[in-house]
Order: sequence, then C-alpha cells, then structure tokens
Amino acid sequence: MDLSAFACHQCGICCRWPGSVLLTKADITAISATLQLAEDDFIQRHTILSPNRRQLSLKEASDGSCEFLGADNRCRIYDARPKQCRDFPYRWRADGCPALEEVQNM
Repeated sequence: MDLSAFACHQCGICCRWPGSVLLTKADITAISATLQLAEDDFIQRHTILSPNRRQLSLKEASDGSCEFLGADNRCRIYDARPKQCRDFPYRWRADGCPALEEVQNM
C-alpha cells in the first residue's frame, strides 16, 4: 500500500485504540522536557510498567484513551509524542482510522 497520500484527519481514533504506548528512553526525555518535569516525576505521574514488563508505557485516561489526548482530539504533547505514535501508520496500523481507510480504498 502506498501511504504517500495518507493525510491525518486529526480525529483522535488512533489515540483511543486499546493497547500500550511503549516508551523509549528518548521518549521519556523529550516528554519530560515538554512537560517541564524531571524524568523521575514524569515516570511517576504518567507511566506504568507495560504488559511486556520490559519497558514503561503511557498511562491511559479513565475512558481508555491516551491521557494526553485533548478535548479537541489533538495530542497535548504532539511535538514530543512517543516514537510509537510518530510511526503510525508507516510502521504499524490498526482498523478504524478513516484517513488510512481512504488510502486503502484508492
């Protein structure tokens, strides 16, 4: 599939999918700086041990969405969003993304 025509609709669906947003060390450093928190404070407030028990993942909001998804469906840490988020849809995909479905139906 040619993803060159992919244009995000900023609907926030990908930020509501179930699963873990796994964090790299670089993600932790960048997000901490964006939030103006010490890395240890960021880890304590905003992460949990991922199911793979090898790394940290972002906590979810009570409705299961990413806790950094704003009411306007925009990421509140967009410039520092985790690598996993930056890689969508080029390295991973899931059902339900209208922009991705448009590309698939071209």
